[in-house]
Amino acid sequence: MDPSTQVGADTQHTGGPQVAREIVKVTVAYLPAPAPFRHVFSDETAIATVRTDALMFFGVQDHQDRDKHDFFLEFEGRRLTNLAETLGQLLGPHRREAHFNLIEEITKGLTDK
Repeated sequence: MDPSTQVGADTQHTGGPQVAREIVKVTVAYLPAPAPFRHVFSDETAIATVRTDALMFFGVQDHQDRDKHDFFLEFEGRRLTNLAETLGQLLGPHRREAHFNLIEEITKGLTDK
């Protein structure tokens, strides 16, 4: 394993060998933003963490006004719904980079007439 692709060692002593974690270079694009979110995560990072960090970077959040605004991550053309899945599970053992799109889904609210 190349030392440039390791993120620290497992600090919890389990009696077995310590395992170095792989890093994943993540890019998240959000259409209105002038620049993407770029960050390096451990392969054990949950998709929920990537989503939360990207939302904070872009200064957006799920909210409801007259309409409902929900943000989700898209990867290779599909909406990610399992936010507990890790980057390692999503990408497999050999991929060390991932590009996501942050998509805003707007659900039209009910109007009183």
